[in-house]
Formats: sequence, structure tokens, C-alpha cells
Amino acid sequence: MGYTKFGKIVRKEMIDHDENLLSIAQLLGVTTSFVSAVLTGGKSVPDNWVDELSKHYGLKGSKYDELYDAYCEDKKNVRIDVENVPLTQKKLALQFQRKLPELDEDEIQSIFDILKEDK
Repeated sequence: MGYTKFGKIVRKEMIDHDENLLSIAQLLGVTTSFVSAVLTGGKSVPDNWVDELSKHYGLKGSKYDELYDAYCEDKKNVRIDVENVPLTQKKLALQFQRKLPELDEDEIQSIFDILKEDK
């Protein structure tokens, strides 16, 4: 099985830094087989890996964006925990789930703009 886009970027960083699966597994607190499965698409990329690996490799700016975009591209599903949030937030999450396929690029950009605002 070949590498995913995320896996190719991480593998290149590993090679550039003379690292192997064991060193990355130890860094991330997982097994080498799990790292291998993530890099080849057998398992989903854990949500904290982009930040952990970016920090480890010093990825900033466009390099960070490239890794984050690859993470997003490889992501097969997204889970939102709404167990302890108000009803209005639950409704928002469910409405977003239903309407996402119907949104056009302008609507998506508007939502991005709202979510990126620093409060």
C-alpha cells in the first residue's frame, strides 16, 4: 500500500531528519505499526498529529499549511462531541452536517471568515 499525501509529507520529513518509524512512534506515544497504518491510510490521522509533528519539525507558514491541507484531504470523517454543550450548539452542528453538501464556495468562505476571527 502506498503513502497518503499526509504520509508522503511526514515520510519526507522523517528522511530529512534521519528518523525512523520508531522515533516518530515514541514522539507521538503510539506503536510503529500504528504510525505505519496512518501514513499509508489504513488508520485516520489523529487530530493532534499536525501540531505535534509541525512543532517537532519546525514547520511554519506554507510548510504547516501543506501538512494541514494533506491532513484535511486524507480525513474521511469528522466527529463533533456535543454531549456537554447547549442545545443551540447541538442544533448548529446538526444543521451544518445536513447542509454542508449544499454550500457553495461563497457560503463556505463566509463560514471560514466567521470561524477564523480572533475573539
